[in-house]
Amino acid sequence: MRFEKYLNSLIISKMALKSLGKLFFVPQIFMLILAPIATYLELLSGSSYPLCYLASYIILQVLCPFFSLWWPLLGFREHIEGGGRETLLAYKKSILRELIEVFIFYFLHFILLLLFYLLCWDFNYFPYLFIFLTQSFAFFSLSLSLAFLLKSISVPFIVGIIYEIFFMGAKAPGLDFINMLSSYPPEDAAGLFLPYVFILSACIIILTLAHLRFRRL
Repeated sequence: MRFEKYLNSLIISKMALKSLGKLFFVPQIFMLILAPIATYLELLSGSSYPLCYLASYIILQVLCPFFSLWWPLLGFREHIEGGGRETLLAYKKSILRELIEVFIFYFLHFILLLLFYLLCWDFNYFPYLFIFLTQSFAFFSLSLSLAFLLKSISVPFIVGIIYEIFFMGAKAPGLDFINMLSSYPPEDAAGLFLPYVFILSACIIILTLAHLRFRRL
């Protein structure tokens, strides 16, 4: 019975991703092609190894967490905005499992990218995997929570894009508290885990509550 439920869940996730058509490949193009190209061009410019390592770290933070919202929002658009909601909920009470599966599938692509950086240029970003996971899950969960509450995917996309642009200037005095993305790799365990454990926990709670609210609307 559990296996059958899990299989049905995977089928729904696959159908959601398949419905994207060519849009499915947008995150892969940015992550697996454009990000390595940007690093390669940085190396060609004559940057030192430490500077290129830092530049690539920033590139990964700019590109990868944002696209964690791409597949869930577009793939489950009809369900979120109401078009296919009644049909799906007729035999399934929640799509939270499917959304998490899509997120895991996305993050596996990111791990593949980190492995490429390690093998190709000896840039090891795996010590910061928890940071990337938290950043990606924050974009994923908060955008979905907003979509659940508004029953629309356009606003979460706009908010995500604005945040992506705005965080770059969030080092201004008094505004750094909203900068979830770390411009520099943390130097100790406290900087690596403490703020991100709080962010991850808060995002899990917000997504759960938003989804429960969405089911009752």
